[in-house]
Amino acid sequence: METDINFNSLITAVGKCCLSEQDCGTCSKENCLVGYCKKNLLTCLKTGEQFIDGEIDNIPLFDTKVFDEKSIVDTIGLILNECKNCNAYHDEECIINMLRSACEVILFGNPLDYNGSVLLYIDDVKQYNTELSTKIFEAYKNTRR
Repeated sequence: METDINFNSLITAVGKCCLSEQDCGTCSKENCLVGYCKKNLLTCLKTGEQFIDGEIDNIPLFDTKVFDEKSIVDTIGLILNECKNCNAYHDEECIINMLRSACEVILFGNPLDYNGSVLLYIDDVKQYNTELSTKIFEAYKNTRR
């Protein structure tokens, strides 16, 4: 399947979120939220698919590292720009959904519900944190294609 997802931009943005082995000691790969994102991005890039069955259930919810908030917010802004606003056709197994969900664990402690619309999502984030909602919306506007 051919996709118009900009994997290179996503890989670069996710890479900027990585704390590096200098801070972590050793890389815990898919047990790390950023490592999980990297692994799944590479899988999609290699296969040409944008869906990975069952992988949403493997988000490492217990990764408690403290990542740079601005990097994560900027990455979510980019991720939202890659979203196709599927609305009723939203699929949890979509790479865009998995990346956003992993970043949400970093910011909010858990993945948030997503209804397939960026603007509804931004509005929903306000319920959790108005300041982060504003920052995410600004990052979304700044990375607009």
